[in-house]
Amino acid sequence: MKKLLELESVRYILTGGLTTAVNYLIYILLTAGSLHYLVANTLAWVGAVLFAFFANRQVVFHGTGRMSREFIQFVSLRFGTLILENLLLLVLVEALGLVQLGAKIAVSLITVVLNYVACKYGIFKKEGEYHG
Repeated sequence: MKKLLELESVRYILTGGLTTAVNYLIYILLTAGSLHYLVANTLAWVGAVLFAFFANRQVVFHGTGRMSREFIQFVSLRFGTLILENLLLLVLVEALGLVQLGAKIAVSLITVVLNYVACKYGIFKKEGEYHG
């Protein structure tokens, strides 16, 4: 088990699962309270991004750069995926008539992959490390 947890991809999946749980918990609670799904998604994003930054920095990628720089990059990247996520949610719910939670699950599959690639090869890249 220890060897398995040493794998970055396994640590990313575990912390990503927790981040997703934070995101969905906030989203479900807010939409259950009759908040519009896009507002709920944005607020859930804030909670999940804060959790994800520290989890990714400490547990997954062991960030060694300046925390403030990494945080700004992390939030900026995630903001880009928030925009994409909200646009896709809008299309899936309003144009295609999917149920809100189903649409959120479908869109999450896309953003998880984008977020991993950006974290691995951009934000938490080790000094002198080249991925090209």
